[in-house]
Amino acid sequence: MKLTNTQYNQIMQIYREAQQERDELIRSRRDEIREKIPEFSKLEDAFINDARRRDVHVDYKELTARFIEEEKKILRNNGYPEDYLEPPYQCPDCKDTGYVGEYNDIPCHCLKKHATDLIYRDEPIMKRLLTDHFEDFDLSGYSSERDSSGMSSRENAQQALEQSKRFVETFDNSFHNLFFYGTSGSGKTFLSSCIAGSLINTDHTVIYISAVRLFNVCSDYTFGEKKNTDDYAYKSLFTADLLIIDDLGTEVSNTFTTSTFFYLINDRLLNSKSTIISTNLTLNEVSEIYSQRVYSRLVEKYNFFHLFGFDGRIENKLKDMKPANK
Repeated sequence: MKLTNTQYNQIMQIYREAQQERDELIRSRRDEIREKIPEFSKLEDAFINDARRRDVHVDYKELTARFIEEEKKILRNNGYPEDYLEPPYQCPDCKDTGYVGEYNDIPCHCLKKHATDLIYRDEPIMKRLLTDHFEDFDLSGYSSERDSSGMSSRENAQQALEQSKRFVETFDNSFHNLFFYGTSGSGKTFLSSCIAGSLINTDHTVIYISAVRLFNVCSDYTFGEKKNTDDYAYKSLFTADLLIIDDLGTEVSNTFTTSTFFYLINDRLLNSKSTIISTNLTLNEVSEIYSQRVYSRLVEKYNFFHLFGFDGRIENKLKDMKPANK
């Protein structure tokens, strides 16, 4: 899915609005300073007069630099921060243009994020990301009874919760990948959603996608009539700061999905791009369906968390069915 002209224009409108908002803020602040500090208005008038002089050679670069320094001095002397008339850009890297580089022809990371958000915003799972929070993860429903491994489902869930929080806290400083597996409704999707929402709130590029949808995107790119190297839907699977693959194993399994899955996770590993995978499959089933080569990469580079012993969705339904106390 390449960005359509309409989608591209939508993104460019975001930048235009950001630039307009900044310009309006600068104008209002400049008016404020002129009104409160007469000395400032005199400085501006002197600068304009000097810039318009025709009787002498004017070094505009030097004149502007001197004016800016005098401007900052006046602001400081009157209790204002010296950058009061230079409010920050929403994205200082591209200065709210969407492009960086010597010739301003390289898409900025913020442009890529806008494109990814626009393409994947209608994914059903993406709509819940900002509503799930770690503090709502209820451990009380998990059993404290230990199984043959010596761990209880509550201890496993507690460990998964703590590591999920740590994953977010250390995301910018360390590289980790998570693999949640276990029974339906045991908290895998909820924890993944909490992680995704937390990172989206800190302006990271996150794609949360079902396995079925993911392999459809890859299939459309590989076998579609108009394969395009600018396909954001496909390329962002590799470049997003975090890719979350939900319900691995629900897709139709074949040689294409197996090879595509290995290529995707291996490429992200090589480029230190974090991935989270959740599945209802057992580890033996993962190994059988996706090959030993895939399973080995997962075991080598992912932290595994087994969630079981609690179906929150069923319990919530039962609670809703109970008659209210009168």
